[in-house]
Amino acid sequence: MTKKNKKKPLTLKGLRTIDNRNCFILEKEDIFRDYFNEILEKAGIKSMIYEEQGEISQRTNEIDHFQNEDFDIDVIYTSNRIIIIVRGETKKLREFKSLILAYSKISS
Repeated sequence: MTKKNKKKPLTLKGLRTIDNRNCFILEKEDIFRDYFNEILEKAGIKSMIYEEQGEISQRTNEIDHFQNEDFDIDVIYTSNRIIIIVRGETKKLREFKSLILAYSKISS
């Protein structure tokens, strides 16, 4: 994570692991795209990085999908949250969880 990222982390509102899935619930923040681009790149999903699509805050009731040989990821935009569902093998899910946690602060 860059120094810039350490100043304003993503706000993690919830986390759940079931079988071969992790679910992360984040506050909806425009910084998400920049951080998630870095997370995707570190997870080896370099060819499917977010492009400029307007502000994240303007995206509602939309789903993005990313996939490679290790991960199958859905990013769901609601009115005030971003829900990330990640499917994969247990070891890879732990790696992805560590990436999300490195860019986030847990909020109640």
